Amino acid sequence: MTLFRPFFATAALAAVVLSGQAQSTTPDVLHEGLLKVSLTDFISGKYSLSYERVVGDWTTAELTVTGIGMTTTDYTYTIAQPLLYPWDSFYPNLPADLDMEISGWEVQAAVRKYGWVDDGVPDGFYASAFLTAGAATVHADERIRDVAFDPDTVTFEPGAFLDEIDHTLNVTKWGFGLTIGYQWLTESGLGLDAYMGPMFRGITRTYLMEGYSPEEARDIVRQRTQQRYWMGAGPAEHYNGNTGPWFSGGLRVSLAF
Repeated sequence: MTLFRPFFATAALAAVVLSGQAQSTTPDVLHEGLLKVSLTDFISGKYSLSYERVVGDWTTAELTVTGIGMTTTDYTYTIAQPLLYPWDSFYPNLPADLDMEISGWEVQAAVRKYGWVDDGVPDGFYASAFLTAGAATVHADERIRDVAFDPDTVTFEPGAFLDEIDHTLNVTKWGFGLTIGYQWLTESGLGLDAYMGPMFRGITRTYLMEGYSPEEARDIVRQRTQQRYWMGAGPAEHYNGNTGPWFSGGLRVSLAF
């Protein structure tokens, strides 16, 4: 039941928003179509373009196409640590860099119902239902930096993986959800579109690492990345996101015509 509470809450708020349709049975159509660019997706290396079209008195359809492209480096200085205590044995930290090239795509289709409009559709409060799907590929190259130490005095943890974790990660995902939002448009056609709401998503990952099965590669990479690296918004979504309840939201700049 906990899983559906955010959906129920959003649906209830959407009902309140849509109740504003009672103010007019045939609202004015302020603009037939809008192009939009996301102002928030850039944080995670995404570049989104949306097209919204009026298809009914209170209804619009929206299609969003997103390209994913990012190159980033994350750092760690704690791959190896003292076995027990620093004075027990010489067991230095090993600094490393994890370089990642991320590429991929996403597509989202949504239907919006407006209520409590201002000058006319699509200007005002709305509720939306959407479907989304996408895929991404991450090419990761780890570089363990040279550290001067006497290997005869170093004993690593049993089972520790201290080779470089060069790998490829393939991610596929899908989802559906609800949003509520507000679109503000000026007479010139410029505007802002802000929205948020709950969603459910599914994520599938395949790890490829030379000399290891996908299952072994998954365990090795997860051990290193989750315990040793602090990832930014882009990589974190692909490595750490889970199947299940999540949320969506953002801010877009609109150009109507």
